[in-house]
Amino acid sequence: MAVTGIIAEFNPLHRGHRYLLEQVKKDRPGQEILVVMSGDFLQRGEPALTDRTRRTAMALEAGADMVVELPPAFATGSAEVFARGAVALLAACGCVDELAFGASVSDPAALERAAALSEQASESELFRDLMRNGLSYSAALRAALHAVGPEEAALLGDPNNLLAAEYIKAIRRQGAAMKPGPTARRGASHASTELPEEGFASAAAIRRALENGAAPADLARYLAPGTAEKLDYLIFPDDISAALAAVLSRLDRGGKAALTPFADVSPELAARILARAPYTARFSELAAAVSGRNYTPARVRRCLLHILLGIRTEDQASGPRLIRILGLKENASLPALVKENASLPVVTKTADADPRLTEECRTAHRLYAQTVYFRTGLLLPDDYRQSPLVAKREKDCFLR
Repeated sequence: MAVTGIIAEFNPLHRGHRYLLEQVKKDRPGQEILVVMSGDFLQRGEPALTDRTRRTAMALEAGADMVVELPPAFATGSAEVFARGAVALLAACGCVDELAFGASVSDPAALERAAALSEQASESELFRDLMRNGLSYSAALRAALHAVGPEEAALLGDPNNLLAAEYIKAIRRQGAAMKPGPTARRGASHASTELPEEGFASAAAIRRALENGAAPADLARYLAPGTAEKLDYLIFPDDISAALAAVLSRLDRGGKAALTPFADVSPELAARILARAPYTARFSELAAAVSGRNYTPARVRRCLLHILLGIRTEDQASGPRLIRILGLKENASLPALVKENASLPVVTKTADADPRLTEECRTAHRLYAQTVYFRTGLLLPDDYRQSPLVAKREKDCFLR
């Protein structure tokens, strides 16, 4: 059986995501789609709009056959860490032969050239000089890449292409048995924050509209069928402000040494965070205040999440340690195929797993569930005993 992997956040699942799932089904008839999806906290350094179970339901109804969770250490990492962890998880399933993703170009060779030059640029003396002069990693890499390949630098200026290049590099470095399968992205760019009059909108634009008070039903034309109904509550970045302030207040007595063990937190960044005590600013305000020329707001948000969730540098050093199934189609053959071929433990319920392997995911979900409860009064199911979501095939939006 042919299996295509997709790496996603689905925050929320919109028409562009559904288009990618449709194209995969169209281009490879008869194959099944295995989605690696971030849990409750995401790569932009913020909580998801809604919990992983609701987003899993969106994915299954839009055409996915099985969804597994990308652990928080990788889901909240840089583009390189995110891609490395997600590709390793797909490879560990032992049955994925292609990785599908959206990009502004559909030519794998162009992306592979850009990925190779990007790797070359990251090892150049120019890149090291720019970093020493205070540029952020991404800014220094773009400048160094422009010096060796202006066309490739322009190509990787698109966030989707940049992440695609990281996927390709991760596949090559890990020797993963899957080929890259880019699909030309339609509609607004990944970074666009404005809703178009019609057509495809970016997830960023949809989130911005929701944060500004739009109701999910008002944005239904931009969302995949069934998505608006599953956005029955919404969580925004500033909803974790109090929890973060409590953790920082406890840690700041230990000074910089108490913060630097967390992933991506340098001594300078730790000092910038500590200077903001007593942490009365909201999450987004604190991230903006701490950011600077060599610390982008996205990196600062990720660092703050790592502190909040207790994610340390060593947690990102290797790969995922288990395959946690979040959801599957009724009568799907993928779960049995993964269990037969996986190189990692396959978990359907954390109560049945080694607690040392599941602690990271349980801790993150518990914090998210507490945030949801205090904001909305809704009590999410306990992660410890929650089984995978099973979707009936007749409710597959793609097949309707």
